[in-house]
Amino acid sequence: MRRVFLTTAILAAATALAGCVIVVSDDGEEGKLRHSEHSLNGYTMLDREGGYSRIGGDMNLRGHIGGDLSLVSGDVDASQLVVDGDVSIAGGNIQYVGEIGGDASVAGGHIDWNANVGRELSLAAGSLTVRGQISGRASIAAADLTSEADYARGLRAQGSEIHLGGSVSGPLQLVSAGDRHHNRSYRNNQGRIEIAGIVNDGGQVCTRTLTILSGARISGDLQVWAESAPVIEGDVSAANITYLARDGRDCDDLIDD
Repeated sequence: MRRVFLTTAILAAATALAGCVIVVSDDGEEGKLRHSEHSLNGYTMLDREGGYSRIGGDMNLRGHIGGDLSLVSGDVDASQLVVDGDVSIAGGNIQYVGEIGGDASVAGGHIDWNANVGRELSLAAGSLTVRGQISGRASIAAADLTSEADYARGLRAQGSEIHLGGSVSGPLQLVSAGDRHHNRSYRNNQGRIEIAGIVNDGGQVCTRTLTILSGARISGDLQVWAESAPVIEGDVSAANITYLARDGRDCDDLIDD
C-alpha cells in the first residue's frame, strides 16, 4: 500500500494553501489544444484536451478532461467528471463521481468515492466510502471504511472498522487489527470486519473479529486470523473458510506481502 501512504504526505500542503489557487499548466502547445472552462451553478465546467492542475482553495468540478487531473486543495466536489488520464488529489472532504481512464491516487479527510477506474486505485482517508467498478488493483486505507465497489484485480484494505460489500475478484487482503490499551483491552469497535459481498478468489483476513453476513458468498480459500472464530450468519457456507487463532500477534507477521 506504498502509494496510498505516499499520497497522504501532501495533505498538509492542501491545508496550508486553502484560500488561494495556483494554476499549473501542463499543455506544451496550448494554442493547439481545446480549452473550455466556465462556471455553472457553483461548478467549474471543463472541456479540455489536455491536463488540468490546481493548487489551493476549494474546488467544484464537472465535465471532461482529456489528460491528467492533479489537485492539492481544500474540499473537492467532482461531480459527473470524466478524466481520460490519471487522477491525483489531496484535499479535505472529497466527493468524486464519474469516470477515470487511468490510475487514481486520492487522499483526504473524508472521501465519498463513486467512480469507475480503468487501472489502479489508491485511496487513503479518515472515513471512506467506495463504490464503482475498479478494473485494476486497489489499495485503500481508512479508519472507517465502507466498500460497495466491484474489484476486478484484487483488493488490499486496511482500517479500524471495515464493511465489505460489492465483489472482489483476484486476491483479497483485509487488515483491521485494532489497538490495545495498556490493560490489553481493545478500544471501542476497532478491529472489526464485516463481509457482506462476494469474494470470488479467496484471500487473507487479519482482524480482531470477523462477521460474514447473510447473503455473502465466499469462493476460494479464505484464511482468517482473528481473536475469535468468525461469526457466520444465515446460509453462508463455511467450507472455504480457514480460521487461525491470532493470539495477539501482529498482523504484519501473519499476512503475506
